[in-house]
Amino acid sequence: MRQRERAPQCPLSSCRQVFNMLALISPVDALVRAVRLVSRWAARLIGLLLLAVVVMVIVEVVSRKLLSHSFEGVQEYAGYVLAILSSWGLSHTLVERAHIRIDVGYSKLPMAARAALDLLSILAVNLVGWMIVIYAWPVFSGSLSNHTTANTPLSTPLWIPQLVWVLGYTWFALSAAVLAIRALLAAIGRDSATIRTLIGMGHDADQLEAADLKASETDNITPGGKS
Repeated sequence: MRQRERAPQCPLSSCRQVFNMLALISPVDALVRAVRLVSRWAARLIGLLLLAVVVMVIVEVVSRKLLSHSFEGVQEYAGYVLAILSSWGLSHTLVERAHIRIDVGYSKLPMAARAALDLLSILAVNLVGWMIVIYAWPVFSGSLSNHTTANTPLSTPLWIPQLVWVLGYTWFALSAAVLAIRALLAAIGRDSATIRTLIGMGHDADQLEAADLKASETDNITPGGKS
């Protein structure tokens, strides 16, 4: 009588490692989704603020030319909005893979080499982001403790715009840390596709890769239509 083949069983330690990995990936994926959602809404809010600044500048210019009346504080608050935009826009740009990166030879490298470069880039982003946070918080705390005000007619307390500014850089550093943790988990699981999706070169690199894959599939097809 023919015996049934038994399914291969993994060692107990390996099964535990796989289970722990899967249990850790799920909450990190939830964090990635939360980072993407918050960054997206923050970018929309900052976009509305920037649009409001544009309207204020237009009104101020028209009023100055036609009515010889100038509104105080327009340039000051425009500067605050631009500073806030520079900090809060970084996280949205990061999760959307829109930062400028040098891609010379990147698309010609194997998948593993691309994943290694992507990991190196996200670690470098973490280094820069947390260094900014370390030096930005003392600026805010100094303005708060010294009751520093702007050297303008409005005398705006500087800790107010600086708080929003430093929170933007802090959120950027936290976003980079979450993406780095998820990418490292994917690297441990040899999941290059997830690394590319999270921190890859962006849509242009994806299109190049898709074109290369399509070209390789076309080369492997025989004249009879079978690969």
